[in-house]
Order: sequence, then structure tokens, then C-alpha cells
Amino acid sequence: MMPTLKQLEAFVAIARTGSFSAAARIVHVSQPALTAVIKNLEQQLGVSLFERTARGVTMTTAGRELLPTVDRLLTELNETLANVLSGTAPRGGTVTLACIPSAGSQFLPPLIAGFNLEHPTVRIDLRDAMTENREIVRMVRAGDIDCGVASAMPDAAELQFRHLYDDELVAIVPAAYGDDSLTRLTWKDFSALPLVGMATNSYVRLLVDQTFAAIGVSKRPVAQVSLITTAIGMARAGIGATVLPLRAARACDLSAVKTLALVEPTVRRPIGFLYRSMAELSPAAKLFLRYVLQHPPAPVG
Repeated sequence: MMPTLKQLEAFVAIARTGSFSAAARIVHVSQPALTAVIKNLEQQLGVSLFERTARGVTMTTAGRELLPTVDRLLTELNETLANVLSGTAPRGGTVTLACIPSAGSQFLPPLIAGFNLEHPTVRIDLRDAMTENREIVRMVRAGDIDCGVASAMPDAAELQFRHLYDDELVAIVPAAYGDDSLTRLTWKDFSALPLVGMATNSYVRLLVDQTFAAIGVSKRPVAQVSLITTAIGMARAGIGATVLPLRAARACDLSAVKTLALVEPTVRRPIGFLYRSMAELSPAAKLFLRYVLQHPPAPVG
């Protein structure tokens, strides 16, 4: 027996929120009803998808393997239904989006150039200021923009997220640190260095704090900044080391610092399209979303 649409939507909601109660609100059922839906799905598949822990709900290996496929199927279904219901093909219009700085400087420009060649009557309005991830979420929620390119936020589970690429967290350390053969650090070893932390409202800071907590380290930054360029400048001056997404760091001046892989664990920031729903996107915005999804970025070496 094939899983139902209701079961798949419930599975994705729990995976995105890490909470049965939050997911129940998203799919508009009671928590006991949601628990029963997932239990039936697990019985049909013959595997456990979630484990309850003291910190909430985590996915099993089977759940993590299933999520990308289910997420893609639901997104494509919503997109197809929206296109059928609209019955319109975009001949013009404007796509308004905001993005995190690294996407604005590297990922999006060549895609916009290619899109403009294929669809010259569609205008792209890109808000590329030094926009924080949470501000992009706010603009999507408020309807100020069609969509955003940003990280999936735990407190924005009601928004749709279509994964584009992962940005691995790396250590940026003073050039004098270690010898030339050093290419990586464990998080435990990195924790011994003075930390230049990103602002507490940033998604990178959330990932860093969660990782330190997971390895049993309590770490207080010696300095806290809002801009990636400032964090790199402080590392260059020898004030401390910082943790940044690799793609974002490579958009900056990395002279007189070292970029080291962080391992045990390897942590990645997922980047993707954030939008309210396919039904709320204009035909032009849907066309741009499809184009970008068909042109994934090359891996960062």
C-alpha cells in the first residue's frame, strides 16, 4: 500500500520542525492524530522514521534518506497543481526576491543572466543588501517579496523550503596559526581558540552554538559581530578565530588568514528557496524557481 499525501505531508512537517506539536499545527490536526498518522506510515514502510529524545524529535537514518525524495515529490505536486489551477503561462512580470550576501554575489548572478536570455520579458528585482536570514524570512511572511534564497529556519516551518545547495562551515584562523600542513580542525580542537562569534540572531551562530553543545563544550565569544567581513578582519588581526560558511567566506578577502575544514562533526548550512506556497507565487516567480532548480550550483572544492 502506497503512503498517502496526508502521511507524506505529516512526515515532512515533523522533519522540518523537529516537533510533533508544531507539525500538528502546520497540518491542522491534533497531536494524537498526527502520531497515529506517522505510526501507520512507519508500519507501511517497515522502518522507524523518528526517535524521541530529551531535546525533541530526531530523524532516524531511514527518515533522513527518505526526506529529500518526499520533499521533492510534494514540491513538484504543489507546483503542478498550481500551474493547472492558474492556467496561465508567464509572458512578462516581475520576480521580487531577497538573498543572503553569498548567494547574491556568486550563485544568483549567472542564473539571472541565463534566465534573462530565455525570458527577456520577465524582470528580476533582487534585493541584495546585507540581509540577515531572519529578515528574509520576515519579508517572505509579510508578502514583501515573492521568495528568498536563505537558510531553512527552525521557526519558519510554515514556509515552503526548496533545497538548492549546502554551505559547509569552516574555520577562519589567523595566518600564523599552525603549520602549512594543517588543513582541518576538529570542533574540539577549535574550541580551544578565542572565538569571534556572529550575532546571536544569525543562523550561523545557531549552528555553531548547537555544535558546541553537542560535543559538550561551553564557549563564550571574545567578540561578536554582524558582518562576515568584520569576522574575517578580526581573525586577520589575531583577535580570534571564527566559523563561517565556505561559500560566504570565499566571497570575501581571505588574505592573511587560513581556511580550515571543521570536522567531527562536519556541519553544513542548507540554502534554498523560501516561499509561502506555489499557489501564491506569480507565474513569473514559478518560472524563475523552476529555472534555478534546473541549474544547481557546482560543488565547492
